[in-house]
Parts: sequence; C-alpha cells; structure tokens
Amino acid sequence: MFIMPYSQKSLIELIKSGGFPGETSIPKHIETVISNVFLFDQKVYKLYKNDNEFFNKGFRDISGKAERFDFTHRDFIWNQTLSPSIYLRLYSVALEGGQVVTNVPNEQAEELIIEMNRINEEDVLFEKLVHGKVSEKDCFLLGEQLANNLQKVKERLTESHNYYEIFKTRVSDLRNFIKPVEEYVSNKEARTYCDFLDAFVEKNRNWFDGELSGQLVYGGDMHSHNAVFSNKQLYLMDTFPPKEIWRIEHRLVPLYRIGMDLWVLSDKQEMFENFVHGYERKSGIKVDRRLDNLYVIWASAIMVSYLYMLQRIDPSKKEAAKKFHKFIRDYFTKWKI
Repeated sequence: MFIMPYSQKSLIELIKSGGFPGETSIPKHIETVISNVFLFDQKVYKLYKNDNEFFNKGFRDISGKAERFDFTHRDFIWNQTLSPSIYLRLYSVALEGGQVVTNVPNEQAEELIIEMNRINEEDVLFEKLVHGKVSEKDCFLLGEQLANNLQKVKERLTESHNYYEIFKTRVSDLRNFIKPVEEYVSNKEARTYCDFLDAFVEKNRNWFDGELSGQLVYGGDMHSHNAVFSNKQLYLMDTFPPKEIWRIEHRLVPLYRIGMDLWVLSDKQEMFENFVHGYERKSGIKVDRRLDNLYVIWASAIMVSYLYMLQRIDPSKKEAAKKFHKFIRDYFTKWKI
C-alpha cells in the first residue's frame, strides 16, 4: 500500500494565514535554507524544515521526526540559555480540525515550534556596524558581555578531542564553502588562503595536538549576523551549529569570529583590540596573539563567502562582502603570509 510522505505544507499555510493560537494578525513569512520563520507583531515562530535535501545531506539529517525534534530541542535549549529574554518557549503542535493546537503530548505532536520575542532588525550587530553605530567603547563592553555569555554555556566535554584533526576538517569545509562564489573569489585565490591555513596547522602540529586541544569547548556559530546589540546589551541568537562536528571548537573562535566583523566593517583595528581587552578582563583568559594570522584569515574567508552568497538575495550585503574581500587580500599582503 502506498503511503503519502509527510508534509509540513498544511501547518505552514495555516500559520502564514495567521492561524497560530494567541495571534490575531497576518505574519511576515521568511523562508530560510533550513526553516520557516513567521514574524508577528510581537512574537516570532520558527519551524525547522523536514525536506531540505541540501541541509539533510550536507549538514544534519532532520528529515525524520525523532531527529528533527531532537535537533529543535537542543537548538532551543542552547539559544535560550544564551538569551532567555528572546527565546521564550518550545511548542509541541499538531493539526486538529483544521486548526493549530499547541502543547500536545510529544508523542502526538507533528512538529516543535520555537517561540521568540521579536527584535528590532536595526539592533542586529551587523547592521549597527555597517551604519557606524558601534563605538570603540562599545567594543570593550561587547568583549566583556561575550565572555559572560560564553560562561552561560560552558560545559565539560564528554570526551577528548584533537584540535589538529578538527581544524584540518574546518579547512576542508572552508574550501567547499568558498566554491559557490568563485565568480568573486577565484579558485586560485581560495586555495591560497586555505593552503596557508593547512600549512599553519602542520607547522604547529604539536601545539594543536597538545595545548590547543586542551582548550576545546562546546561552541556555536557566533558572528555579527547572529548577534543583537540593544541598549548596550549583547544578545546571541540562532547560534546552535548545524553540523554536530562544529559543536567542538577552540575557546577563542567566537572572539575572532565576532571580532573580525568589528574590525572589518568599521575599518578600525582599534575596535577589535578593545573587544579583545574587554573579553580578557571579564574572562580572565589572556588571548594568545600567535593565533591572529590563523583566525583572522579563517574568519574573514568565511565571511567573504557568506556575504557574497547572501548578496544574491539581498544586494545590500554586497558592499560588506567587497569590504571583507579587500581586507583579507590586504592583510595577506601586509603580513606576507
């Protein structure tokens, strides 16, 4: 007997039409690579897709209900721990009589939906940087608050990991991540950056095998697009990693990922330095600047590719992409890497 495959379509259409309990307006619907997001006047609801082949094959397979529920639950717990004033609750939902019903028992639920407070898009850190609304003094505060946020999700690793092996995988992932923007970053240029990263790791293998492996933590996808800076307060959003292997990272990666956005988008290295100083003061961790070249090139290359891909659907991101591209070229030349 033929069984129709499960579809989220009916649920999505109902919510798009305003049919979510407690809501009386029609939401703005945003479809991302891996989710459907519904923006009402005050609240936002997020539903992870079950049928995105790109994500299910390349990152994490959440096509099955059990796997999707597990991912959604872990994603929510991580993000709520970081920003509890934004991430409010996790609804287990089902369709009954053509209506969305919430808080049904998990075994009867069709989907899990994340409820969030809606933020002002002008407060996204990326947008504030692009419009020159972040000061050097703010950067020190951001560094302190990043340290505080990371402390919230600090957790002992359940098993040992080797950073040499992990970062080699990161470089391989980066090579694949840059390929889709070869009309902007040639294959030759991309290889130059990635070959440098590989060579750095090989040259310093003992350091990666030893000291740096001892500094690994559970981490997230933290950069200025996933950060909000409102009323001098930093909030991190949507940072649970799409790949399980990306959950393990060196403790300084969030500092450099966000720090490079501060530096490049402001055209001021002093913004980055103040950010580092704030982080050092609050965390008690002295940043090992021997890692600068590695993480500056790696974080910048990620953003170059990310922004060039993003500008295809949002042309306003092209100038930022070009700025990052110029920065990485100039930095590579300046330091004769």
